[in-house]
Amino acid sequence: MMQLTEYNPAYFELDIDGDVAIAAFQIEQLTEDDNLEQFGQELFALVDQYQFRKVLVQLAPVRFVTSSVLGKLITLHRKLGRNDGQLVLCNIHDDLREVLNTSRLLTYFSTAEDVPAAMAALR
Repeated sequence: MMQLTEYNPAYFELDIDGDVAIAAFQIEQLTEDDNLEQFGQELFALVDQYQFRKVLVQLAPVRFVTSSVLGKLITLHRKLGRNDGQLVLCNIHDDLREVLNTSRLLTYFSTAEDVPAAMAALR
């Protein structure tokens, strides 16, 4: 794994727990007004550049996302899958859970109630 000293994502706070990258989102909405290309690059760098195979995405404050954001999460899931990795989403707000359920992504993604449950799923 490469050093993360120069990695400073704008869309989430990053924490490392052993071999797990924990991306904790800090905003309520991710929309087309945001630089979603940068958002995707920040997520994908965890796998492509820094070689993480276990990624936990903590979505606690996120209430709304666009289909483009969902596409980035699907791409991250696929990148990890191609590398025998795992993605777990946790702390999903009820509003976002409804969007994921309606789009049938709640069953596509691995989900957990909170960080400890997500970490257990990744171990």
